[in-house]
Amino acid sequence: MADCGWFATGHAVSKKVGSIFVVALICALTLPTIVEAQIDPKVLDKIQGNLGVKNSDPGAQLDQSREDAASGFSFEDTYKETEEERELKRQQSRALLDELYRPSTVEKEFQTRLGDPSLRQFGYDLFRSAASKSGPLTGQVADNYVLGPGDELIITFQGATNDTYTARVARDGRLIAGELPPIRAGGRTLGAVRTSLAAATRENLLGTDVYVSLGGVRSATVFIGGEVERPGQYQVIALSDVANALARAGGLRKSGSLRNIRIVRNGVTRTVDLYGLLGIGAPPSIGVQDGDRIIVPVIGQTFAITGAVARPGIYEMRGAISIDEALRYAGGAVRPRGYKIAISRIAEDGREVFVRAQGAGSQVIAGDGVQIVGGSAGAARDRVLLRGYVINEGPRALSNAQTVADLVGDVDNLRLGTYLPMAALIRRDTDTGMRNYEAVDLRGALTGGDNVPLRGDDRLYIFSTDDIAFMNSAAVRGVILGERNSLPQCVSLMRLEALVRDTQSPRFYSITRGTFTVEREGKNVAVSVGDALGANNGARQVQAVNQNEDSIRSKDAQSETDKGRKKLGAGEDDDNPECPKVFEEAPELLPFLIENSVSVGGSVRRPGAYPVGSTIKANALIGAADGVVASTGSVTLDLTRAETGDTSRYAVADGDYSQAQNLVLRAGDDLRINADLPAYEVGAVLLTGEFARPGLYTIRQGERLSELIARAGGLRENAYPYGTVFTRRSVRELQQEGFKRTARELNTALLALVAQKDTNSGAIASAGELIKTLSTTEAVGRMVVEADPRVLAQRPDLDPILEGGDSIFMPKKPTYVLTLGDVSNPGALQFIAGKGVSDYLAEAGGSQSTADKGRTFLVLPNGSAQPVRNGFWRQSNIVVPPGSTIIVPKNLNPLRSLGVIRDVATIFGQLATAAASIAILATR
Repeated sequence: MADCGWFATGHAVSKKVGSIFVVALICALTLPTIVEAQIDPKVLDKIQGNLGVKNSDPGAQLDQSREDAASGFSFEDTYKETEEERELKRQQSRALLDELYRPSTVEKEFQTRLGDPSLRQFGYDLFRSAASKSGPLTGQVADNYVLGPGDELIITFQGATNDTYTARVARDGRLIAGELPPIRAGGRTLGAVRTSLAAATRENLLGTDVYVSLGGVRSATVFIGGEVERPGQYQVIALSDVANALARAGGLRKSGSLRNIRIVRNGVTRTVDLYGLLGIGAPPSIGVQDGDRIIVPVIGQTFAITGAVARPGIYEMRGAISIDEALRYAGGAVRPRGYKIAISRIAEDGREVFVRAQGAGSQVIAGDGVQIVGGSAGAARDRVLLRGYVINEGPRALSNAQTVADLVGDVDNLRLGTYLPMAALIRRDTDTGMRNYEAVDLRGALTGGDNVPLRGDDRLYIFSTDDIAFMNSAAVRGVILGERNSLPQCVSLMRLEALVRDTQSPRFYSITRGTFTVEREGKNVAVSVGDALGANNGARQVQAVNQNEDSIRSKDAQSETDKGRKKLGAGEDDDNPECPKVFEEAPELLPFLIENSVSVGGSVRRPGAYPVGSTIKANALIGAADGVVASTGSVTLDLTRAETGDTSRYAVADGDYSQAQNLVLRAGDDLRINADLPAYEVGAVLLTGEFARPGLYTIRQGERLSELIARAGGLRENAYPYGTVFTRRSVRELQQEGFKRTARELNTALLALVAQKDTNSGAIASAGELIKTLSTTEAVGRMVVEADPRVLAQRPDLDPILEGGDSIFMPKKPTYVLTLGDVSNPGALQFIAGKGVSDYLAEAGGSQSTADKGRTFLVLPNGSAQPVRNGFWRQSNIVVPPGSTIIVPKNLNPLRSLGVIRDVATIFGQLATAAASIAILATR
């Protein structure tokens, strides 16, 4: 590259730290500013502002602050939670509470004895969501409500007299309503008082009806003690019952009784059983009264019931009960018949003994642990199970499904996207009782080629193409290579990760054969093909292999961020596929499929590893990979056998795969399809500007610029080849990475410098601006090339080879020269042949007193840059071509004290080239 080449040479100019800073600041700060025509005053003002000349107009600053304020928004105002999101948060909170749950002493005892860690004491969740405060009075109040001092009645008269009164029951129990005589209300029911008011109205108010309803309800003071969370004295409304009062005290502890709660009222003790509120027995109907004392004693005798019941738990009992009653406590057995009952009982000497219950009438005593053991539904030995990617999965009678074909049906009736080369059959070994996994050729079984017989309790799993795509995903490849699991929510990947870590077996390598890996910290790390190879060049390969630790950490952080995201279908995004249901249900199937796979690569539409039954023909395997991509010539097949490691080549002429039908592959083999692809670049090349026929052109591999210009009809009369802007994607990416890397290095050096004493604050601020510029600058990706067809005809070695994605802009011959920086009147000046740098600077009013004249430089139209100094050139008044930019930097002497920028000459050269490129493109 020739752009700003004088920076990278050993010339004295590039060795001056201050000069490098000047050029870097000027080039970088002009990058994001020249976006329109160079003669636009607004653009020039913006450039000057970036060069240090700030806008002092307070009105403009006020307008900007208003725009900034208007662009802000409140997250709370624009986003409201949906009911689904609130429910999700509630479920997450419950799950967190379950994780933090600490079992009580009673629960620990039964959990240990019965081996069921999920056993909980029944009924104590009644108070979990209960309100801690009494709410407003709502609903109808029954006539049997007993009135007392403080209750309010709303009394309405209609007829000859129309009026409404709110009357309160006085301390002496009397009630006065309007002109009626006092009525005794305290201690009487609401219905009795209503009757008395109706009689008094008939006697005293002729032709008038009365309507009575309860308004305000008196409060009652009760004392709550015993095994409650917050014992003490509480005020409740008189309509409250025992459960409401206990909720005010925070509910019961696990050590408190739900069935023997005592209410002491006027010296008389009553017992309340709260199980009635939980569906066991009759609900209590005892309201509280002022002065009541509610005492919760220690829990009484208990028993536990677990196993195949609707509501396993630990229940409080009142004396001995039968098995039938215990089952009613637990909601009954899941299966109405065929279950067995075992009782864990504590004998008189404290030992645990097991009692076989003889029937539903058997007795359950305190401390018993009842286990309901259910049998197999329909007898497992008489059934088979169909699971996976099928419409009607579930059990089938073995008598009706004696083979795989009987169980699945016809191949034409399978769902679209069913994977046919392999199904997994899980069956019980008759000798050991352990599970065995067998690979089944599903297509062969359904077409009569391999009639696989079934046995009782067999399970057949059928897979989809999305399941196979998940098996080939980046997450699975990373786990096999020893990387951290990027999808911890997938149980199957967690199991696979543990298996790979514990066994270090090569049986999983069929997945990673087609993966490009690099070594990092002694481990193989997968790199995507795009990052490794780039677009037909090796530049990005170097970048991928030599990636720094910051970019690695960035990718890891992105992986962590993407963990919670899930796609609707597996395989849509290899970086974060959904956890397939079939693998979550049976995690052992994922490693089983991998170890029974054949690797398919080369010119197929979906390269990867494909599970197979015992054997598979090459043409069927190619079909599973969606076939061979369109080619322009012959196709060859390279088959490497797993057993011997030998590779054989087979030719396919004119699309005739008959020979491939005779190639039989087995698990572990490797098949590569080699096809002659069209000799075109992946992407097109864009020609804009002064070409005879500009536009988007498809190019052949190896096509040169002169050939494309000839295809485009050559150049127009006003074309200016010297100012051609040739940009390339791969160059832009390398430049961008260089900017970021240099910014990081400068930032590290600057932090070290700040820690030193007597540091120049002006130098620190200037260096900080430079770091900010390098971090935010967008690279152009310009290559300085020769684009004049006449020169290319004489010098073929200068004719560049094109790549897909290249963009070529041919400008018109400009009629201006830009003067920027610390000059009196920056702007675009009329180009006049023969005028030099000094002439243009003089026309711009000359340099200001703050300028660093010794470091003035010239950016040429082709992107290269030249310093303008006495002692380096024979004359300072260099002849300036049209379209050039003359930049006079400020005097940045404070930066000379910083010795941290000695290795960034190439980056600064790229910044200068970018400035020249945008200056030319701004005329489009």
